[in-house]
Amino acid sequence: MPLSIGIGERTLELLGDATGAVIENPFDSVLYWLIEPGAAADWDMSRLPHIQVWGATAYVEVPPADCRRGPGVRWRVPPWDRPLTAPSALLVALQTATREALGPYEGAPR
Repeated sequence: MPLSIGIGERTLELLGDATGAVIENPFDSVLYWLIEPGAAADWDMSRLPHIQVWGATAYVEVPPADCRRGPGVRWRVPPWDRPLTAPSALLVALQTATREALGPYEGAPR
């Protein structure tokens, strides 16, 4: 799941130790969280306009396991302890980070 760096940074902060592996692509200024394929199929993406969910057939450049620095694609959070992020925790963090960055969406409960 690619995510713009600004909202992605806040999402990473909100998840804290609950985050799984995260790939950073500095060329495109995006962060990728890894979740189980199909886990975000029911998410309402109209409320998360700067976030994309990619399916199991998407191509994501995966850096070598020890690549955490350098100019290219690298692990922001390596996959050693927790390769996948819990989808429910990620969704809550994404919603919060998006709301903080963009304000509440039209029709949101008050």
